[in-house]
Amino acid sequence: MTAVLWALQAILALILVVAATVRATRYEFAKQQMAWVGAIPRQLLLFISVAEILGGLGLVLPGITGTAVRLTSIAAASLAAIQVLAFGFHLSRHELRNAGANVALLGLLVFIAVSRLTIAPL
Repeated sequence: MTAVLWALQAILALILVVAATVRATRYEFAKQQMAWVGAIPRQLLLFISVAEILGGLGLVLPGITGTAVRLTSIAAASLAAIQVLAFGFHLSRHELRNAGANVALLGLLVFIAVSRLTIAPL
């Protein structure tokens, strides 16, 4: 179970950090690729992106360093909260594909948060 969790954590960290970094640093490119990016204020997009970058790092760094390992579950739960909000946003815009991706990410993040607290703590 530990290997599965580590793999999920690494994959999600990579996906979230890369996507958030692109949105934060290449705004015009992100706006062209993702219609929703232009639908929210840029400052809010930057806030969300920074939160996702920090959360993505929080999925892996505590376990790697062996420091404050409970932060992994907190990071996963915090990222799950972002996914819940994103799900509602995408549903309101009738972006079912994006909403479905939010549900998938939400499920994986909740699985990590719960598993790292109960089944396979770091």
